[in-house]
Amino acid sequence: MANAMYTGDEICAMGQKYYHSLAKICKRLEKQGYWREAENMMKQSAAEVLDLYVQSVLVELAVRLDNISDGQKEYIRCLTQTNPLEISPDAEILEQSVVHYAEKYAAMPPILIQICGVYDRHLKEEQAVLFLDNVINVLLCMMELSDRFDRAGQEYIREYYERTVLFVCSGGVSPEWEESYIRHKLAARNICSGVKWLTGEESKKTEWQVNMPADKTDQRMLPETVTSDEVESEGNIQESPEDEQREARKEFEKVKKRLQERQKAEKEAKEQRVAKLLDELNQLVGLDNVKEEVRSLVNLIKVRRMREEYKLPAMDMSYHMVFTGNPGTGKTTVARLVARIYRELGILSEGQLIETDRSRLVAGYVGQTAINVREVVEQAIGGVLFIDEAYALVSPDTTNDYGSEAVDTLVKMMEDHRDDLVVIVAGYREEMEQFLRSNTGLISRFNKFITFEDYSEQQLLEILTVMAEQAGMVVEDTAVKKLGLYLASMNEQERRDFGNARGVRNVFERMIVNQANRIVLLEEPTKEQLITLTAQDV
Repeated sequence: MANAMYTGDEICAMGQKYYHSLAKICKRLEKQGYWREAENMMKQSAAEVLDLYVQSVLVELAVRLDNISDGQKEYIRCLTQTNPLEISPDAEILEQSVVHYAEKYAAMPPILIQICGVYDRHLKEEQAVLFLDNVINVLLCMMELSDRFDRAGQEYIREYYERTVLFVCSGGVSPEWEESYIRHKLAARNICSGVKWLTGEESKKTEWQVNMPADKTDQRMLPETVTSDEVESEGNIQESPEDEQREARKEFEKVKKRLQERQKAEKEAKEQRVAKLLDELNQLVGLDNVKEEVRSLVNLIKVRRMREEYKLPAMDMSYHMVFTGNPGTGKTTVARLVARIYRELGILSEGQLIETDRSRLVAGYVGQTAINVREVVEQAIGGVLFIDEAYALVSPDTTNDYGSEAVDTLVKMMEDHRDDLVVIVAGYREEMEQFLRSNTGLISRFNKFITFEDYSEQQLLEILTVMAEQAGMVVEDTAVKKLGLYLASMNEQERRDFGNARGVRNVFERMIVNQANRIVLLEEPTKEQLITLTAQDV
């Protein structure tokens, strides 16, 4: 609910005033020729960059607030001339893909403010200060729509100010003035210009009033800005001299170089993180065909991104997958790695893994199943939803079964969140093929199958050794040999029941218990005895 001092309509009108002040500054940069070099590189007008920048910082603020009102969502969507982030009026929450892009864009050096700084140095003006002050007022207006003094919101505005003022006042303003400015902006009851605080002109009392209806007794403050006559009148606008143009290009090249260096560093860091994750995958015992499939998938995504950069046609690609294989073959472990790899490749915004199965999705009465599915899927947005034994969702031979409702809801949500949600379903191959045939929406979305083979006896013994190392333990050769004989003696059904790596985990945990029971009988066990698992413990 809007604060009592202002109505919601008044707050939105104020936000529009501050936004239009920003737009006028951008228009001035373009008419004076200061945006020309930036436009040649970015292929965007100053107004287009402004709209994306303003929406991005508003989305960043929204993420920090505990609750976002409908009025605030509408404010973000409608404040700017265009809607570059394509924020939907019907969305209950901001899409994770939108949030991820906005945060990334807002974190970049603010090129509009930097070019305002070049303009100011040449013409001895304060457009960069005005620009920053107007952006902060736009943020404060959004806060005013709910709680102007919300702590999380105020902390974000301070953080935004502290990272941005460096580009506005490089060496030209004292730290004391900078701190006085932000304290004044956050503590002041009304929203008005704070330029005099940032420039140290506390004695200056110039105030601008908002055009309010005649019956309003209290007057609102408008931002300091360039006048419409200054901006609109072609006669007052003169092209900069050639030396100033050259200086502007030089300054812009510096900005451009910093952006390119940052992008290069981010790309290299991302590639290193992907390589580290793939190395983590390679360290897993066995799973040779799985590793090859994942590497091929990563290469395909990389090449697809390269084609997009060159504006070449790129085929549609589904990132959903089907993992088939017996229990304990590493499906969940690999799914967790895939989620993190997808995040680094930009497919997902968060990269978390949410595990679920029929028991969490299917309820026993009409309507509840869809609610369960929505709750679980919403937790997975931005990451991977991993559904184990997914074939159990559908029971065609059972009456009054709501599994089909779960599948229908899942398919719809996969479509609604296709840009920031990946679903991996897992189970036995034959049952999974039947499951996919149960709904045409599933068949079209899952076309990538990865088979997880059973571990060999040698691989299971290697897994035991790895588990022991991770726990700071050592397994004696005699113990490994004893377990190997036990595995070799199993028939086919016993091996299936053993559960691959899951069975090894159970054996290892029993060995730890057996060792503890043995060690406590020793009067003074040595360190070596404390960390060693022997044949007695198997």
